Amino acid sequence: MRKADWSRRLVQENRLSVDDLIWPIFVVEGRNVREPIAAMPGVFRLSVDLAVKEAERAAKLGIPALATFP
Repeated sequence: MRKADWSRRLVQENRLSVDDLIWPIFVVEGRNVREPIAAMPGVFRLSVDLAVKEAERAAKLGIPALATFP
């Protein structure tokens, strides 16, 4: 039953692709601000100018959506 592609897709449990991802961006006021978030190592609050660059990076990777947070 699982030899054909269509039947494998019918019985697969999960399928995750880049189309399912949302890139979170934490935004602060200011310019050229990159402030670490203590509770989330490796994650930063970014000023709008840097957030735009992150959004461009997400788009180049094929991630279709952004979620912005204060």
